[in-house]
Amino acid sequence: MKKAINLLMLLLLYVVAASAQKYDVKCLRGDSVAVYDVVETIRSEDTYYSKGEKLVFYLHDGDQVEGVDKFYDKGVIDTGGSIGYAVILRDGKKYCTLSENLVFSKDNPEGVEDKVLTKSDEVAHTIQGRIFNSIIPYIIIALLFLGVMVLNILAMRSNKIRSIAVIAIPVCIMLGTLLEIWAYSVLGTNCFWWCDKNRYGFFGSLLRIIPFGLIVFYQVMSIKFYEPVILGEAFDGDVQDGISVKPALISMLAAFPVLIASALICEFLGLGGWIETLLILVSFLLALGIGVFLSLKRNIELMKSKKWGLLLTLFTIVYILGCIVAVWGLIVVIFKLIIQILIIGGILCFILYAMPAPSSGGGGGTTYRTVYYDEDNKAHDSAYACDKANEEIAKREAGKHN
Repeated sequence: MKKAINLLMLLLLYVVAASAQKYDVKCLRGDSVAVYDVVETIRSEDTYYSKGEKLVFYLHDGDQVEGVDKFYDKGVIDTGGSIGYAVILRDGKKYCTLSENLVFSKDNPEGVEDKVLTKSDEVAHTIQGRIFNSIIPYIIIALLFLGVMVLNILAMRSNKIRSIAVIAIPVCIMLGTLLEIWAYSVLGTNCFWWCDKNRYGFFGSLLRIIPFGLIVFYQVMSIKFYEPVILGEAFDGDVQDGISVKPALISMLAAFPVLIASALICEFLGLGGWIETLLILVSFLLALGIGVFLSLKRNIELMKSKKWGLLLTLFTIVYILGCIVAVWGLIVVIFKLIIQILIIGGILCFILYAMPAPSSGGGGGTTYRTVYYDEDNKAHDSAYACDKANEEIAKREAGKHN
């Protein structure tokens, strides 16, 4: 009997330990995180959570909370960068906060499994994650492209600066694009956290998207602005005579669809093993290689040098990858705002449509007339009619007294 009681107690302790998940607050930005109320909905015995609008309190670095569940605020359009929220307990009541600001506590008993944090939450607290969850890398990227813009302008006015810009411009573009690719490889679409409406609201996000869009536009156009610098006065602006980008771009965009199509064809034909691997690899390399080879060939002819043609093509490949990441990021953040933009645009259109047109000096628009009231409080269009009515009223009243 005693053994059975001890076994039951151990089982109860294990269940309690397994459900008690402790998390330490470790802020990614700043030294505090907001905690909101949570809306709990039960459907078919399953519990669903959503973030409430009310900010209840703040947690600070070093605080410890108990996590019980997790949900995602995907919004209307899920672009893969959904915001994760942890459901936490405090004083017996449930709240929610951004899960990226929590780490699994070492105070948890052995055997307790983390049921709240995901891989992206864990990555956010690595060295690389902390770097790209700070604003510094993105400021560096913006400054690099600003430097490219300045060099482009100055290079067209001074041959001395132009000789420096020929090397400095592609170096700045490559550094900026490599930082973008690195950030995306670490955080995915979460690397665009600095213009996310879930963190900064609609207008705060919009104010960040506008300069982001301008930088992306300049990044995409930067290679066209670079052509007169590297090719000199002989370049007349003709696309056929400029740096070859299009073939490499088409190949890079087509390579992954070809990879997927090859895998599906192999599956349909029942091919497997090394034959499947070889066919998929060959089709991928062919799709990628054809366009890159054409760009390399044209760039060698353009530069009249294999060495400079190869370097220019390598620069072009990095440039294309950076543009793909930047444009995709811009699409992601715009999609997250598009519904709000449409709603606000609809409201503005309704207001403009519903407002009366201003009256012109020619006589159109709203007109007003003066109304005169007699002693019986009856309305008249003119003072004369009102006076006549008052005279009749006075006579009537005089007749009554007589």
